[in-house]
Amino acid sequence: MKVLNKVSDAVFRFEKWLAVLLALLLLVALAGGVLYRYLLKLPLFWADELAIFCLIWMTFVGGSMSLKVKEAPTINLLTDTVSPKMKRVFLILSNVILLVFTAYILYLSYYWLSASNIKVQTSTAMNMPKIYSYLSIPVSFICTAIHLLNSTVMALLGREEKGGLQ
Repeated sequence: MKVLNKVSDAVFRFEKWLAVLLALLLLVALAGGVLYRYLLKLPLFWADELAIFCLIWMTFVGGSMSLKVKEAPTINLLTDTVSPKMKRVFLILSNVILLVFTAYILYLSYYWLSASNIKVQTSTAMNMPKIYSYLSIPVSFICTAIHLLNSTVMALLGREEKGGLQ
């Protein structure tokens, strides 16, 4: 299971770099849009749209990352009052439920992205194929599935996976 742990860590490193790149692109697009609009009186018509696409990708990638570092929002009312063994059972159960949900979203996104009308949709300002932003869903949910599988296997083996940013 060391392989799965290494794959999850590699995916997380990729997600970190992608999040940083997207954040920088978002910052440059918005700052450039403001500077060009108010200082040069030449608005960048595509800047807001690029920022939206970056934000979409950052949202989904960040959701996957939050599961890896165990920083996703949780309700601990029940798990704080039970034994460590029951805590592990709840962790495994919640991971299995999330894996089923993730698999369902991947299934739906496959059929959604396979539709013929998706391939011809383009963005308004940049005239970029919208499928590039739509791909954020299956890509991030594949990463989520890898992190959840790793967490579930670690819990089944009784190993505690460290949380927090590495």
